[in-house]
Amino acid sequence: MLFLAAACTSAPARSTGSPNEVPTAGELDLYITDTFNGAGLVAIDPLTLQDRAAKPLLDIAATAANNSWTVASSDGGTIAVMNYNYGRPADPRSLDIAVFDTRTGTLRTRFSPEVPVIVDGLSADGARIYARNWPPAEATAERLLLNATNGKIVEREPAFAIAGDQVTRARDDQARRLYGLVVPSDPEATMPRAVDLASWDLKTGKELWRLSLPSLTAGEWRTGRIIGGTEVRSRLVPALALSPDRRQLAIVRAFGCCVPNGTIWLVDAETGTLVSERTFARSSSFLDQLFAPSIAAAKSLDESVVVTASFSPDGQLLYVHAQMTRVDDQGDPRDQYLGMAAVAVRDAVVRGDDIKMEIYWYENRVKWTRTSADGRWLYVFLERTGSANPKGHYLRRLDASTLKVLAERRFDTYREPFLLARR
Repeated sequence: MLFLAAACTSAPARSTGSPNEVPTAGELDLYITDTFNGAGLVAIDPLTLQDRAAKPLLDIAATAANNSWTVASSDGGTIAVMNYNYGRPADPRSLDIAVFDTRTGTLRTRFSPEVPVIVDGLSADGARIYARNWPPAEATAERLLLNATNGKIVEREPAFAIAGDQVTRARDDQARRLYGLVVPSDPEATMPRAVDLASWDLKTGKELWRLSLPSLTAGEWRTGRIIGGTEVRSRLVPALALSPDRRQLAIVRAFGCCVPNGTIWLVDAETGTLVSERTFARSSSFLDQLFAPSIAAAKSLDESVVVTASFSPDGQLLYVHAQMTRVDDQGDPRDQYLGMAAVAVRDAVVRGDDIKMEIYWYENRVKWTRTSADGRWLYVFLERTGSANPKGHYLRRLDASTLKVLAERRFDTYREPFLLARR
């Protein structure tokens, strides 16, 4: 399968950005860093992808320690850096939380929380910290809302149980709701199971609604294949995304090769009502039709596929990509990229995709995607692996509709992304 796919690929032309490409002014800038403690945060030029400043945003020294974590508010105005040094038993003083104003890069406050916690994120305005009691527990464990100026507990959200196994979830922190794709619990299952979509009120733990999606199957199951005394298990994970206006949920199935073929379910986030179910597919060429049977025949129950989707800022497009993992006879996982597509939400028309856009496209690994504030560009950070030459990590600026590569920059190592307020 891989040889056939590679036989008809070609690399796209690259540019560093035309002087005539002037982005619309936006409120957020893309920052990247190679550390977890907030050091090295530098804004990226929206066109050329080069550093916009020599000096990092925050006055923090880089460290090789792996006990740090950094989160940002969705309005881009606040960033919090956590340094964990918990022992046993945990002492709340052993977590240092520093909160910065991203518009100025200055430290607002530094404190230890009231109790030992693991921090999950910030509220949209940066005024609250969402956390769970230490040590880390399930996502449905009791959640603590901390004051982001002093670490004091201001509210608690109760722990609650979910009937079934969560496959994937999305969270609306503003409305304080959780959405999840759920399958029946069955550790002895030998096939994927039918999926429900459900919503929970995080303030009360109450299930608000549940919608059955009988045409969608997912979850983890036993394959019966034993390697080195361990059974290989397979997993199918569809994507779940919440629209920018928080009114619609999109579920995306794109398990086969390639991602410009799949199904989108749109659901009203308030009521759980199914709005539409549509398939999407790009126009196939003669070679696509010729190779399709051999690609389909290569699938096996030992494959795991994880689909990821996100909305464009205006909610008109869905960006969908997927990664497949197969386990060889030595027990080593082999990854294969299944491609990315930009799909119109209104009619499920594929506006663009990256299938066969470059040689060895199927050995890419997409790490993250972000859209520019004005919606014109899609930024993709990926790793080129396997037979790709050269290998490495790449930040790319794509046309948000066609997914054509307009600029790229190579890095030696991974970079973490943040959308922060424009300075």
